[in-house]
Amino acid sequence: MKLEVAVLPFQGVAQRDLDHLAEDLAVLGVHAQVLAAVEVPDDAYEPPRRQYLADTLLRRARRIGGDLPVLAVTDRDLYAEGLNFVFGLAESPGRAAVISFNRLRRHADDATFRARAVKEAMHELGHVLGLRHCPDPACVMHFSNSLADTDRKGKTLCPRCRAQRLLPA
Repeated sequence: MKLEVAVLPFQGVAQRDLDHLAEDLAVLGVHAQVLAAVEVPDDAYEPPRRQYLADTLLRRARRIGGDLPVLAVTDRDLYAEGLNFVFGLAESPGRAAVISFNRLRRHADDATFRARAVKEAMHELGHVLGLRHCPDPACVMHFSNSLADTDRKGKTLCPRCRAQRLLPA
């Protein structure tokens, strides 16, 4: 995947983690332009859940980044309607995605966290490009319902998904 994206950190994400994500994306052919951090919208927080609504962060990200697709990054725990949590969420196809480092850090050393972060970033960017979930458990577009699923899958598209991306829209 050759792609240029704007990475939009929400306040609280460590610069070191953003630098690592940009480096790891570059290895996979994605050039990441890291933008200045923005505040997390107040209306995203749901006190009873102690989580943030991913759609609210996604709407904020959609308004930033110029012509580039936007990958928003947060350290806050995210959920989507009908789900207990999400590692990320994207418009598919669309212009914006958001991922959370929060759960990706659990039971992870630095290398495991970095691998999880780049996999979830690539997965959500795949959705932005119009790709759907893939049945191949090694493909980055395979759905992750748990950290074990994320750890098991690869960082790149399988041949089937790669071929879909090469077809004209």
